[in-house]
This record gives sequence, structure tokens and C-alpha cells, in this order.
Amino acid sequence: MTTSGRRCLTWSALATAIGTIRVAYEGALPSFLSRDPAPAFCAWVAATARADLVYAKTPPPALAALLRAVIDRQESYAGPLDLTALSAFQRRVLAAVRAIPKGSVRTYGQIAAAIGQPRAARAVGSALARNPLPFVIPCHRVIAHGGRLGQYSDGGPTMKRRLLLREGVDLAL
Repeated sequence: MTTSGRRCLTWSALATAIGTIRVAYEGALPSFLSRDPAPAFCAWVAATARADLVYAKTPPPALAALLRAVIDRQESYAGPLDLTALSAFQRRVLAAVRAIPKGSVRTYGQIAAAIGQPRAARAVGSALARNPLPFVIPCHRVIAHGGRLGQYSDGGPTMKRRLLLREGVDLAL
């Protein structure tokens, strides 16, 4: 906590195969990740986490290595994450999405059914739109009914398609 009584997160930029990302973290525990420019990223994190932010030129080496493994080499991230800024519903959705294997997709409806709320496909989409750790929690693997691509919070459908193609998924759209 800072003297303002708010949580304090550190943030850094990191060059990756898909461009520069920004990551907010506490210790080596990632909380937020985005390709947004620094001002937009910091505003989003501060508002969502109700946190003060401190800049560090580089993230901790272990965190940087984990993020590069996920983003550059498309490895799964099995480590702990800071999802305290999210509701219980959002955490359940993201846990189900984390379980989607590389190279596979699920629909919003399938995720809703997987968390025991089969009529909540739209709510699943809303939860994924607020995913604080895209790439780490692979929400790009969730598509709309009928094989439609759907949206993606960190780069729109173009980035979603790019990420899926990198994993060998061609929706032929």
C-alpha cells in the first residue's frame, strides 16, 4: 500500500514477437498486460485496480522470461496470476479459458456451459473483453457461434486472427 492507502503496482514495457507490451505486476506476479500505449495502459490499470503505479525500466527477469515464453514461443503459462481486481464470475470464465489447449478454440457458449451457466454466453464475452492478461490467459481461443471470429480486447479481430494462425488455427474467414 502507498501513503494514499491505495495498492501499488509496478509497470514496465517489454519487447516481444508481437510488439511492445506493457505489464503491471506486484513482485513477479503479473496483474495486467496490454499492447496499449503507456498513457492508456496506466490509466486502465490505475482505474481497474484502484492502484498507484510505479515505473521500472524492466520487469523482473523471471517475469520477463515467462512472458516471452508465452508470447514469443507460445508456451502455456501455468504460474500464478493476480486476478484480485476481478469478480468471481470473471475468474471462473478466465480459469476455463486458461484450460483451452494451444491450437484449439471454444465458443462463448461452450465456456458458459463449462462454468455451469449455459445461458451466459454474452456475459462470458463481456468477461473476456475485460481480461487483464490477454496472451497469458488465451482469450483469443474463444470464438463466436458458427466459427465467427468475434472480438478481441487487445488488437481486435485482426490480432485475434493473427494469434490463432500462429497456433495453427485457420478459421478460413
